[in-house]
Amino acid sequence: MGKIVLKIKVLPKDVSTPIKDVADKVRDFLSKFGAIYRVEIQPLAFGLNVIFVTLVIEESMGSSHVEESFKDFKDGELSITDITRMVE
Repeated sequence: MGKIVLKIKVLPKDVSTPIKDVADKVRDFLSKFGAIYRVEIQPLAFGLNVIFVTLVIEESMGSSHVEESFKDFKDGELSITDITRMVE
């Protein structure tokens, strides 16, 4: 089987927490599912930031397994914004 690439959006729950701290926590949280390819912090609006994580996982694992774990992440709201099969 191949690999799939997930683009995950993270909205921090507490705006007073430094965004880099949230990015580090989400990187640690998601790394148990596969390889973190990229973590980007982008401005959203009115001084708020959003984090985009690109995660590469085994296709056999499926994205639903990763998505179900999102409820366990307490520092932000995670959602999958894009799923792509990786061309090898």
